[in-house]
Amino acid sequence: MISILCLLFLIVSCGKSTEVTIVDDSSGMLPSDKAGDATKRAEVQDDFTILKIGELNSIQTLDPLFATTSSEFRINALIYDGLTQIDANGDVKPAIAKKWTITRDSLRYTFTLRDNLYYHDDSRFTSGIGRLVTPEDIVLNFERMASILVPDNAADMFKSVKGFNAYHTEQTFIKIPANRTIKSIEGIYSSNDSTLVIQLAKKDSELLEKLAHPLTSVYPKESIPNNNNPITDPIGTGSYYLAQKKNNLLILASNDEYFQDQKVPTRLDITHGKTETELYQDFTNGNLDALVELGPNTIQEVTDSAGSGDLKFETSFSLYDPEVNNEINFYYNQASGNTSLFSYLVSQNNDFLSFEKTLGSVEIKNKRPFSDSLRKQTAYISYTGNPAEVFLIDAIAEKLSGTGATIVLNSSYAITDDISFSTIRFPGAQKTVSWKMPVLVLTQPNVSGITISKYPWNISFNGVTINESN
Repeated sequence: MISILCLLFLIVSCGKSTEVTIVDDSSGMLPSDKAGDATKRAEVQDDFTILKIGELNSIQTLDPLFATTSSEFRINALIYDGLTQIDANGDVKPAIAKKWTITRDSLRYTFTLRDNLYYHDDSRFTSGIGRLVTPEDIVLNFERMASILVPDNAADMFKSVKGFNAYHTEQTFIKIPANRTIKSIEGIYSSNDSTLVIQLAKKDSELLEKLAHPLTSVYPKESIPNNNNPITDPIGTGSYYLAQKKNNLLILASNDEYFQDQKVPTRLDITHGKTETELYQDFTNGNLDALVELGPNTIQEVTDSAGSGDLKFETSFSLYDPEVNNEINFYYNQASGNTSLFSYLVSQNNDFLSFEKTLGSVEIKNKRPFSDSLRKQTAYISYTGNPAEVFLIDAIAEKLSGTGATIVLNSSYAITDDISFSTIRFPGAQKTVSWKMPVLVLTQPNVSGITISKYPWNISFNGVTINESN
């Protein structure tokens, strides 16, 4: 049974109070005696289930701050939790925080953490078992977001937090730690051992949703390597923990002590790093139970012109459309000087790539009339292994080649002055083309219950059923 949240909206009646309680969820609390779950673990073993899924993109990191693809975000969302979660209806609900209050000016959020909430058991903890989650962990997580040692993707989400920009700027431009004067983020602090405060410099109506994003996952300092390299062996509080990783396979095991009631497969075997064609062949050969987020060529293979499952496959698989899109973007690098190609692209109509309806919609950004003269030139596009991004690049390259330009896919992800375009966002990037590609899930006929809601990364296996094949 999925626990039912009890939402209490309490407006304090004594006019002088400055706070309003928004959410209180005390359900699904962990027992203080972890040993008491032995019976539960035994029951799970009696009902052992394995779900084998294929992920479109290579999962190159299990560090929340280095994740960039929906595949990586989905895996991290299973291993870690944030202060909040997004439920199946797309609404914000409590996660690590069991309740929060917001001041009437919407500038201060006070989060109360769940009691007795433990990280996954791990030998890196002194006791060898999971330790309690503390507000200090979350403060550390935010400070790491602002570090020069990690990408800015998470930091860009929290510019509204008081003191965050100053801390981030100093971390970025003052390379020697001893010369830094700002020791903490002013707007993020712990008031006691169960409370975290986030003070904003300006209102942010999306703050609670941002705190549910996998980029803001909560993890302990014990999981961060001593050399400050990215996390490779994750420790979270999520519904699954990493049991094993090898080559193109990740094995996740269910967390029997998860703070919410759940009925999920005991084990997830996640295949990744293969080509789109190889994944589809694995699926059709029965080696995978589901493909999550189909690649563009697979979408065209299994759907009809209206975007529904092709009738010729209706007995072979089930196609699930959660009505969620994954945004694939194409950016222009102003430093490259390829203004004529940029000008040509932004002068086009939204249908200039002639994508089939089933592939979603394409939008040209920064639209303006063509104001340059086309000339023969070479345009370098930064490397990507993402099949959807490659599909978009190929379509755009074909159009650009028609102008007489030579298109070269660079061998590196790095954005240098020589790079004209990239599907990776970078400082100073100008979004040129945006493709909203539908996220579709393909399952074997005997598998049901996989859901994705609101965002491509917000996947749930709670209630999944795997019937024995005939």
